[in-house]
Amino acid sequence: MDSISVNDLRTEGDSTMAEIFLTNLPHDCSDLELREWVETRGIEVKSTRIILDLETGVAPAFGYVEIQNAEFVKAGAASLNGRKLRTNTVMAKPVQIVPRDFNRATVSP
Repeated sequence: MDSISVNDLRTEGDSTMAEIFLTNLPHDCSDLELREWVETRGIEVKSTRIILDLETGVAPAFGYVEIQNAEFVKAGAASLNGRKLRTNTVMAKPVQIVPRDFNRATVSP
């Protein structure tokens, strides 16, 4: 997919994501703390999402960071991978950019 630019994926009704998937986050890490940690590494953050367990409300130690520039997803993930957030060594990898067509008709079974 390296030969396709982000702009080639954008068409009317579609959206693309520029996200980094992070694991081994502290269980009590907040979206704000994650955002600040990522931004201290020079990455412009669009949004952060810590995933919470619906029943317990506790973070199961993973989340996503959406960055401003899709071209820097791989470099951003590489700069975060193996770094410490408090005492946890965070693992980071780029999320594949997936076009989503919101204009498609739903398929009935």
